[in-house]
Amino acid sequence: MRKALIPALLLCLLLAPAAPAAAQDAPRTLRLTFAGDCTLGGHEGWMNYSIGTFKVMAEEQNDYSYFLRHAQGLFANDDFTFVNLEGVLSDSAKGRSKTTKWQFRGAAEYVQVLTQGSVEGVTLGNNHSRDFGKIGLQSTQDVLDAAGVAWCVDEKPAFFEKDGVKIALLGFWSSEFARLRDWLKAEIPRLKSEEGCDAVIVNYHGGRQYWNKHRQSQTDDMRYAVDCGADLVIGHHPHVLQGMEVYKERMIVYSLGNFSYGGNRKPRAVEYPTMVLGAELYFGQTGFSGVRLTVHPFRISGTAPRNNYQPHPVSGELAREVMDILQADTPFPLEPFVEGEGAVQRPVMVTR
Repeated sequence: MRKALIPALLLCLLLAPAAPAAAQDAPRTLRLTFAGDCTLGGHEGWMNYSIGTFKVMAEEQNDYSYFLRHAQGLFANDDFTFVNLEGVLSDSAKGRSKTTKWQFRGAAEYVQVLTQGSVEGVTLGNNHSRDFGKIGLQSTQDVLDAAGVAWCVDEKPAFFEKDGVKIALLGFWSSEFARLRDWLKAEIPRLKSEEGCDAVIVNYHGGRQYWNKHRQSQTDDMRYAVDCGADLVIGHHPHVLQGMEVYKERMIVYSLGNFSYGGNRKPRAVEYPTMVLGAELYFGQTGFSGVRLTVHPFRISGTAPRNNYQPHPVSGELAREVMDILQADTPFPLEPFVEGEGAVQRPVMVTR
């Protein structure tokens, strides 16, 4: 009887439907979250101030989860969170620039703001990561490495990998971007062909400060990143929100604004509106296939005019203010904010 069953079982196996494609060939989605300028500390000349600084707030709270508490829920429920770390993490002022007006530094232990806030990566490609020269930059990189926080700057990318999908993140201050234009044109294709990256995200730090309309120089540089092969381009530096555009089936977001920003004790009114940006990146058999962005309206501080360095989500009229600012600098109609969901935008898909 057992011998008779064997041919029957073989016949069933032959006639059974083909097995589904390998898991790595199925469509996959990675959820990334971005926020703008985070200065974990403040100007070196404020170190002995007794009121109003990031340092004073850290001492008063005695709890590093305080600063990103109201964003942590979004940050913890994604695959990877990435912000612009604008300043140095070091317990020493060695290497302090003598030629710049502002030098931003925070204690090395302030890295816990990132780790307790569920931030996994940062860009150091900005105009304050070298406020304390090579010494300060190296200290920051060492502190981030020890804490397990990924970082990128100039020719050094950060990588994130999940479910067989690998993403490279690059970060540039605008002057360094200009210096590395030819390099970038070769590097992004190399990251995809040699490093096996399925997508490359470029972080660009540039533009006119406190202007809600992006400049032509931003457009030229950020579109150039797409021309070089970038799949998403994220901007910051103006300290305010700016709009977004679709270019060659890729999304460009011109400025995320400030976030937990210790660089200004009394922010201008224009600095308060900000956002957390969700990005669902889609991947198919041929690689990157599109992105869907979600705007989560925030304010950089729960107090005014003095900064409490604790960004918080907003709704109602304050959420509409955020969306109106973005819309005024965006050439297509944005989807509206919905309570509990954010402003979920239409996917931008790649046609091949």
